[in-house]
Amino acid sequence: MIEVMPPPPFSRFRRALVVFNPVAGTQRQRLQVVLNGLASLECGHELLRTSQRGDAEQAGRTAYAKGFDLIIAAGGDGTINEIVNGLSAAETKVPLAFLPLGTANVLAAEIGLKATPPAVLAMIAQGRRRTIRLGLAGGRHFVLMASAGLDAAVVRGVDLGLKRRTGQLAYAIEALRQAFSYPFPELIATIDGTPHAGRMVVACRARCYGGGFQVALGADLTDEWLQVVILKKGGRAALLRYGAALVTGRLQTLPDVAVVPARSLTLDGPLGAPLQADGDLAGALPIHIAVSDRTIELVVP
Repeated sequence: MIEVMPPPPFSRFRRALVVFNPVAGTQRQRLQVVLNGLASLECGHELLRTSQRGDAEQAGRTAYAKGFDLIIAAGGDGTINEIVNGLSAAETKVPLAFLPLGTANVLAAEIGLKATPPAVLAMIAQGRRRTIRLGLAGGRHFVLMASAGLDAAVVRGVDLGLKRRTGQLAYAIEALRQAFSYPFPELIATIDGTPHAGRMVVACRARCYGGGFQVALGADLTDEWLQVVILKKGGRAALLRYGAALVTGRLQTLPDVAVVPARSLTLDGPLGAPLQADGDLAGALPIHIAVSDRTIELVVP
């Protein structure tokens, strides 16, 4: 007996703005497959290729006014971050979908999205949405995490040309370089009036970090809390131990790692030390980090 499969569902979306970051990652051929697939979902589209920082944010600001009922971020977590800042500034509820083309694609890991065109098209066709609450660091919103310490120094120092050619390998090379020169200065996260000292501080909205590695098991994109992960020790030996624990999912079990729930915190350290948010530079210390009152509608699998 031949099984008759039902026809695929049509997308609930009718006009999508596809914001494509041409310098993100190395899998750009996925983009054309998704663009072709949108036609079968009866979803018209317009493609915007970003050429400079701020283009994606402007797209988020103006999408609703231009009649789009969906934005598709075709890039990495940094592209998502820019669009989200535009959406939050415009205070519009145009849903946001993700076509992962970046180096880490932490958001894709967080929501369980496979980085393949069929998975992205199926997600858009189903049209499921989740309301997620944003983080806020120094006046700019973030989706996943904001942190200071070695990872922010790596983000600041990474060779962008090498990143375009090799993806995550560029971060690994810069991390290795920083491991022999970074001074691991003390950072102070003040939460509810209590100071917490560490050498790296990550204020998490999401469980995942650096790809699919989980650092904050209690984090949830939909709730009103940050999970502040504090790595208390510095130096290469501690770095190797933290790295091994991260890969094996044991980071939170280490005695010199603290996880503190917070609605807000003040993060202090060397004046001007970098802060990264969602994988891009986002400010400098000292800085205030909090859960924002702004939300976005995220299309999810």
